[in-house]
Amino acid sequence: MTLVGCREGNTVVEPVVEPQEQPQEQDEPGAISFTSNMPEETAVTRANLEDVLSNKTFKVWGYKNMSYSEPNYGELQTVMPCYTVNWVANTAYTTTSNTHDWEYVGQGTDQDIKYWDFNAKAYRFFAATGWGGDAPAPLADATKSYKSAEDATSYSITMLADASDADEMEKTPFFSRLWFSTGDPVAYADKQFGQPVTLEFVKPYSRVRFMFMYVFPRVAYNIGTLSFKPTTDGTKIIRKGTVTVTYPKSGAQTREQYAVVGNTDPDLAVSKALAAFTVDYDPEDEDKNYVTLSSGAMTSDGWYTVLPNTSQGSYTLTADINGEDRTVVVPAQFMQWKPGYQYTYIFKITEEGGVEIGWVEYAVMKWTEMEGDWDVYNW
Repeated sequence: MTLVGCREGNTVVEPVVEPQEQPQEQDEPGAISFTSNMPEETAVTRANLEDVLSNKTFKVWGYKNMSYSEPNYGELQTVMPCYTVNWVANTAYTTTSNTHDWEYVGQGTDQDIKYWDFNAKAYRFFAATGWGGDAPAPLADATKSYKSAEDATSYSITMLADASDADEMEKTPFFSRLWFSTGDPVAYADKQFGQPVTLEFVKPYSRVRFMFMYVFPRVAYNIGTLSFKPTTDGTKIIRKGTVTVTYPKSGAQTREQYAVVGNTDPDLAVSKALAAFTVDYDPEDEDKNYVTLSSGAMTSDGWYTVLPNTSQGSYTLTADINGEDRTVVVPAQFMQWKPGYQYTYIFKITEEGGVEIGWVEYAVMKWTEMEGDWDVYNW
């Protein structure tokens, strides 16, 4: 099974420094440098950031906390205040700060080389593209495709997102998940000070699909109209709006948070919202490989591209099976969608008491380009 999603999927950037077995004893800690290469042991194939960006540049923010009082990290210090990082082919190792063709020293005002501080209690990094060049219409500043806000404890980025338009999706900026580490080689084996810092870049989109399993051969069932939608009447599935990513700089929080404001105009054609998912994934039906719906939504192998959602309620599936409507509700905790992930809901059709919809399985995978087996987890 091929899961397609390269440019809208995960891209990785790693600031890399040679490993230090006992970094606290080093007199000259290594310099922080950047690369978009993946570690060799990575199980999936992801595009390098320089391969998917026309202007080959991103902005990075870095902070360190010098104190810790459980559960809070404090004494915030800024390491990289919106540094520009540029990629130029065949320039690796021409400077101390450039090990894999990515350079930040001298790329912007007052951008000096930075070194690891092994006395710090924690480090945090995050980044975003789209500060110029190919990008959607700006929200505030004509030099970037998003607006940002910063206070004493957090930094947030708000960007436009439109999952209904392939061109707009292509131009939507990438942003990274928060990289956080205390330098503990046990708790953060892949995120130690002085070790490669892996920034996972994603776009503000998720993918969702639903499918059926059967206790008898597929031909025994006549599947008619389908509707998989929010249980609450009037609630729509958001495909266009603004997505805000908030990164904590200090305190107890060590993960980014998401907030989505959708365009839910009553006119679906204007809002780009969906009233329901109506086409299932069916590997036995080639006509469903690529479907254009009357609402303008398009599916590829049953996938719907939508905006992330971390606060919506339960969903109800209604299916016409052999002439009778059958329903099942999926609880709200399983209807949370994060950027860069894809979600599959599998409904089993049984014969108990006539034809009934039985248990449901739920699968979550990172939205990447890969081939192979995939696991489904029964909740």
